[in-house]
Formats: sequence, structure tokens, C-alpha cells
Amino acid sequence: MFKKVSSSLGLPRTQSLNSALTEKKKKNKFNKVKVEGGEPIALDRYLTNEGHRLVASYLKITQIQNHIQKGSLLKITEKELDDLLKSYQRNFYNSNNNVNEGAVVNLYETLNYENLGFSLQECKMLAKLLKSDKFIKIKTLKLSKNNLSKSSLKVLVNALYKNTTLKTLDLSSNLFTDSEAKKIAKLLKKNNSIKEINLSFNRIGSEGAKHLSKALKENQTIERLSIESNRLNSQGGQYIAEMLKVNNTINYIHLGSNNLQLTGVEKIADALKFNKSLVSLSLDINNISSEGVEFLSEALKINKNLTHLYIPRNNIGDNGLKYLSNALLSNDTITYLDLEFNNIGNQDNIEGIKLLGNILENHNVPRAINLTHNNIGNEGCAALFSGFHKNNTLESIILSHCNIGLEGTKVISDALKNNEGLQNLSLFKNNDMGADGHLELAQALEKNTSLKGVQLDYNFAEWEKVGNSIHQSLTRNHFLQQEKYNTACRILKVARIMLNVNVKQQLPTFTSISTSTSLSPSTSTSTSTSTSTSTSTSTSISTSPSSLLNLINNNNDNNNGSLAFTKLPFEIQEQILFALDTNQVLTPLQIISIIKWSLTKSTLGKSMEEFLTETLRAYYPLTSDIKLWPTEASDYYSAERF
Repeated sequence: MFKKVSSSLGLPRTQSLNSALTEKKKKNKFNKVKVEGGEPIALDRYLTNEGHRLVASYLKITQIQNHIQKGSLLKITEKELDDLLKSYQRNFYNSNNNVNEGAVVNLYETLNYENLGFSLQECKMLAKLLKSDKFIKIKTLKLSKNNLSKSSLKVLVNALYKNTTLKTLDLSSNLFTDSEAKKIAKLLKKNNSIKEINLSFNRIGSEGAKHLSKALKENQTIERLSIESNRLNSQGGQYIAEMLKVNNTINYIHLGSNNLQLTGVEKIADALKFNKSLVSLSLDINNISSEGVEFLSEALKINKNLTHLYIPRNNIGDNGLKYLSNALLSNDTITYLDLEFNNIGNQDNIEGIKLLGNILENHNVPRAINLTHNNIGNEGCAALFSGFHKNNTLESIILSHCNIGLEGTKVISDALKNNEGLQNLSLFKNNDMGADGHLELAQALEKNTSLKGVQLDYNFAEWEKVGNSIHQSLTRNHFLQQEKYNTACRILKVARIMLNVNVKQQLPTFTSISTSTSLSPSTSTSTSTSTSTSTSTSTSISTSPSSLLNLINNNNDNNNGSLAFTKLPFEIQEQILFALDTNQVLTPLQIISIIKWSLTKSTLGKSMEEFLTETLRAYYPLTSDIKLWPTEASDYYSAERF
């Protein structure tokens, strides 16, 4: 049919493509390549029949894969999808029918099909992908806002019964009722791979909660469960509570906006006394009131696993805060506490805030507190921060929309001058602070060495100078903390090498140390630590080596297999203690803690976080984003809460 011509490579090819391009005498810019210093060369000239077929096949496969990734499943036919799956299968099994693990397809690890109006036909094609889990690895599937029909859900659920790769399934905002919840419950009984399921913003009632709870009593894989904004009511809350008494795998559960009321919350609080796995509990907008918080507080005196308690918009008032504060006196695990919009400080009542201030002064919990939209005021600030200079574990406090004025800002600023732990402070939307309040904070940050994030309005003229000062202080603190961590790790490594028993045997013995020896000028100096912001701090070490060594040896437990530090030559002791801290960013007591850590065998294998937390009293990751609320999916994350 086609005239044969010889190509420049001496291979036969058809003239079909070339003639098709020249018949209409139009140039196709994609069919030629420009060679430097020469004329454009037609790419078609070098393609054989086989080449044409391979290129067309490659382009077709790429197009189909793109449609799958984008969720445009109606743009491909079932035959095209079947052919694609067969090609994946052929690559997965080699000629000897053995599995080729390297041929597993990872293109579809995350399929985001949100708000696409998925039809039954599209769900059937998606089901084929889910059933091909031997050679296609789908880990995350997002199907929110698709208003999936009962038939569509049934097709997907059937496909997921035996799927072994999917870990995260998002079915939020699909108008599911109890009927659909029953199908999902059946899936949770059979599937052994899904770890996170999101059923938020549906219409699941107490009967649906009953089916889900029954399934989760048997399920051993679900770790994160979100049923936020459904219609569980108090009866549904009781079903969830019964499940939590039995289930030992769920770590995070979101039950917000379900009208659980006092009865449902009471049952959930009772379940916390038995549950051993739950780490995060979200109960926002459930009309809990102070009575519900009293039940939760009694549970917190017993439960030692929960770290995140999220109860905003529940009208707990000052009485509720008092119950929580008293519970924290005997609980050392709650680290994240969200009390946003809870009518705290109503009518200038500061009794609850006083108790919370006492917690911050004398206890190690929590690490983060959100008090947004509560009437803390100036007097509340005075009560909350009265002993804050003693706290070194609170990592973040959010005081946005808290009616804080200049006097309250001064109290916070004075506390920051002596505090060594706070990393993030939000004073957003406190309009009465004014320019003077911002200036107070800027001056406080010149002395503070820990804070790395501040949220302010800067709603005054000539704010730029104050803003630049605050930014410089925060940048300095960031690099200073980084240097502290690096220095601590460097001292630990060298100390462990020097104190290694094999090294020790090769060193000369040294039996006496003069207690009158003082630090030489090279080690007892005042050093300026300069950062990229050209801000410097001055620190002086005057403690004598003998007093340091006595502190170390008095606390050294040789029965645990540690080595006697004083048996090393004094020059090595001095090197370990001081010379490695070239800019003197650590205190003598911190260095002592590091040496004690290095002398103890039981600390081997501990993580860097554990080491820095115990030796420097606190460890804060060097990141600008501190995620406090792990129950929330990123799609629903509210920046206002941080």
C-alpha cells in the first residue's frame, strides 16, 4: 500500500508519516529539531515502522497514566485501562513467572480525586486499580466531596476488601448516612491495611456509629479515625465509648461537632480510664460545659497515655479550666491543650487562669496551649505569667483575640526576659497593645534567647523598625539554639571516645588533682557569640574544674558500669568540659549533664532528642512549623489555631 523508500540508516520504512506531513505542505515545529550551525532535521527521517509504533505506544501510555493521576477516568476506555494493567502485570512477572519487585508501579501512591463528582463508571475503573494491588501501590486515596452514590461506594468497598497497599482513605463530605456507614463498617472488618480513615462532614447518626464501633472492636489496623461533623448525638457517643474500652490500636480520634452532650462525653471520659492506646482526642463543639470537663479531668488523673486534648468551643468557663488545672497536677502526659473559644475569663474572672499559671510555674506540662478568643485581659496575663520565668518546657502559647493591652504585654515581656523555653508566642488581634506594647516585646527579645516565632499585628505607624528588631532577635535565637545542640552532641561524642575503656587503658594514670587549680585565661573568658544578625551575647564561666568534677563524681554511679572521670588526665578533662564549647553557649551545669550522660552505659542507644531533652532540660526541633494538632487532616488545618 505504501511506497518503500530507503532511509539514511539503510533501513526500510513507509512513507505514510512523511507524506501525511507534506501533503498539506504545513511545517510542524515539533517534528524537527534544530542542530546548532545547521538546518533543521526532520525527526521522522530516523524512525522505522517499529520506532513509530513504540513512540505512539509510549505517548498513549503516558497519556493514560496522566488521566489516572488527575482523576480524568472518563477520558480513557475500559480496554485501554485493561491493556495498561496487563502491561504492568507482564513487567511484574518475569519470563520464569517469578516476581520482579522492582517493577512495582509507584506512580499512583497518592490519588487525589477530591470534588470531581465521581460517577459509578469511574468508580468501577478505580476499583480495577485497587484490585491490582500486587503490582500497583496505592497508599493514599482521597475521595472527599464527591457525593458518592450507594452503588459507587459498594463497588469501592468490594475492591478494598483484599487490598493490601492502601493506608489512608478519605471519604469525607459525601453525604453518607447510616446505610453507607454500615458498608464501611463491613470494610473495616475485612481490610487489614488501612490505617487512617476520614468520615468527617457526613450524615452518620447513632445507628451508623453503632456499626462502626462494632467493626472497630475487631479491627486491629486503624490508627486514626475522624468522624467530625456528623450526627452521632449522645447515643452515638456511647457506642464510640464502648469501642474505645476494647480497641487498642486507635491513636487519634476526632469527634468534634457531633452534639455528644454531657451523657456522651461522660461515657467517653469513662472509657479513657481503660483505654491504653489513644494519644489524641478532639471533642470541639459538643456542648460539653464545665460538667463534662469535670468528667474528663477525673479520667486524666488515671489515663497516662493521652497527650493531645482538643476541646475548643465548649463553653467550659473558668470552672472547667479549674477542673483541668487540678487534673494536670497529677498528670504529666498531657502536652497539647486547646481551649479556644471557651468563655474563659468571663466577667473578668481569673480564678481558672491563676491555677493554670501555677501549673506553668511548677510543672512540666503542657508543651502547648491555645487560649484564643478567651477574655484573658491584663489581670489574666499577670496571673498566667507570674511564675513563667521558672518554666522551660512550654513550647507554644497562643493568646490571639484575648483582650490583652499594654499592661498585659509588659507582664509577658518581663517574663520573656528570664524564660528559656518558649519557642512560639501569638498575640495576634490584641489591638490595645499599641506601638508601646510592640516595643516592649522587641526590647524583651533582645535578652530572650529561646523564642523563634512571634505573631503580631504591627498595626501602628513606623512598625517596620520594631518588626526588624524582633526578626533579628528571632533569627539570632534560631542559630544560637542550633549551635547549642551541635556543641552538646560534639562534647558527647568526644567524651565517649575519651572515656572508652580501651582508650583509658592506654592513658597514663593520674591519681591527684589540685583543688586550688583555676581555669586558665584561655578557658575562663568572656566570649561574644555573633550570628548573622550581628547581635551578640556575653557569657562568662567562673566555676573551677575541681568543683565541676566533684559534682560529676558525687553523682557518678560506678555500679552501673560507668567509668571514673577523675582517672583521666586533667588536660583531657579540661578539653572535654570547655574547649569543645568554643563560643561558650552552654552553662557549666549543662556541660556536667552531658558528661554524666556519657559516663552511663544505660544511655547508649538513646535518641538525640532524648539526649538533648535530658541534658539541656528541653529540646525544640529547629523547624518553623510546630504542628500541634495531629488529629486534623492538612486540608482542614486552621492557621488561626497556631
